[in-house]
Amino acid sequence: MKLRISTALFITTAFILIIASYGRVQAQTYTQYKVQLNGDSSATWTITQVSGINGTSDTWADFQEKIASLVNAAASQTNRQMGIDDSSLQMSTFFASNDSKTTEYTFTWLNFSITENRRLVAGDVFGVAGFFNKLYGDGELEINYPTNYTLESVTPTPDQKDTSTQTLTWLGTQFFVTENPSIVLSAQEEVAANSGQQPMYVLIASVSAAAVIAATVASWLFFIVRRKKSKETPAMATLTLPETEEEKVVRVLRSNGGSAYQSAVTEQCRFSKAKTSQLLTALERKGIVRRYKKGRDKIVNLSENVKGEK
Repeated sequence: MKLRISTALFITTAFILIIASYGRVQAQTYTQYKVQLNGDSSATWTITQVSGINGTSDTWADFQEKIASLVNAAASQTNRQMGIDDSSLQMSTFFASNDSKTTEYTFTWLNFSITENRRLVAGDVFGVAGFFNKLYGDGELEINYPTNYTLESVTPTPDQKDTSTQTLTWLGTQFFVTENPSIVLSAQEEVAANSGQQPMYVLIASVSAAAVIAATVASWLFFIVRRKKSKETPAMATLTLPETEEEKVVRVLRSNGGSAYQSAVTEQCRFSKAKTSQLLTALERKGIVRRYKKGRDKIVNLSENVKGEK
């Protein structure tokens, strides 16, 4: 009985050790590459490397040297200028409770793709011999493309393709690099034009043209109205001429009912006696007034035809 229990414990312990060992081996071999293609021809790379707790990983200097060497090799292979956005370089390490650690490397590869005729073409850089061996070896490859692009063609055929998230996935890189990789993307505006819909740039141009026409018409109307106003003859202002001395005498006589003493006319008009006499003489000659002697004064009467005038 004791022998059977000891044997069972031995087998159980051995099984646990094998499983634990297997888990650590798996942790040491897992690598994933995520590549986000960008509309400006760049690509943002995120490399995730899982290893055992004591597994080796690159230093910061090793990481920089490794990607710089690969980008230079790709530039030479494709005869295209390339580079790395230094501000995008990142490296971080995380430790898990299952005796594993995860190291993540991030960088942006400038001029990774080719932009031509509203298309984004990627893949020529993978022509570098031993491309992924220059990084962290074989692993899962995931390539994402921009939301404003649609997939036109892809080689080799991905193991998984999700158009909703615009993600292409290959479970290993060893077959990917041996089949002349090529990913061709088309801008969605171009697809819309092919289907009979108006592309965005046509709509923008139409709106801009309409705005220019409207502004031109408004300016023309403003010019016409302003020119018309400038030609209009301004209304003549009503001028009030100053009252003459004779008119003042007539007004005073009317205010007195058409008849008044000459002395009263002198006082109300505030003229001198000589001035009043001179004015009345002139009005008599015109037939406007008549004078009659009464005592030491004279009575001045307006003519009948003048009394009715206003």
